[in-house]
Amino acid sequence: MPTITEQWTDNIAVLPAATLSFGNRVRATWDLRTKRGGFLFVRMGRKGAAAPSAAIKTFLRRVPNNASPGGNHPALALALPDTNTAAGAATTVSADSLAGQNILSVASITGFALGDLVCIYDGAYTRLEFGRVSAIGASWLVLDAPLGYSHTAAQGDAVSKLAELPPPVWLMGGSLWELIVDYGAAASGSDYVVQALGQTYDGDLVA
Repeated sequence: MPTITEQWTDNIAVLPAATLSFGNRVRATWDLRTKRGGFLFVRMGRKGAAAPSAAIKTFLRRVPNNASPGGNHPALALALPDTNTAAGAATTVSADSLAGQNILSVASITGFALGDLVCIYDGAYTRLEFGRVSAIGASWLVLDAPLGYSHTAAQGDAVSKLAELPPPVWLMGGSLWELIVDYGAAASGSDYVVQALGQTYDGDLVA
């Protein structure tokens, strides 16, 4: 009997990490015309504690004619949940916190709470990652999964709460998809770092 193995490609940069300021929006397209489909992981981190005056809205549109988006997408889009508009909290890494450990040393724990989703980032987003707070110490946050990068005291990477990590969305293949992250309705608020990663189902290998 033949063996069928699913073929997947991971960590596709559909929307590379970028800064989004209030009054603006970012857009990306994902070409799934030769794929069975793919999961899209949209991630946002608030770069500061200031609450936005209006939520960020995120839309996904399948392009019906397999050509370039621009007036050819359906009027009704698949929407992800709106972002949180509450005031947040922000701090910096205060002591070396190494990849593989789940303790993140911070300059202040004020404003952080159990269950918070946090974003850890540097200026170039080369150490961008997200986590969930499972416990809080005197000067550290305990995350529920190990750090993917090392964050040193000298680097002083930023840490903020109220990150947005909606569940991945399955998008059918055979077409282009358009992603729009819209912060245009807000007149004030912290900047965000926005990123979208893809995981495609490429097909089956029969051996």
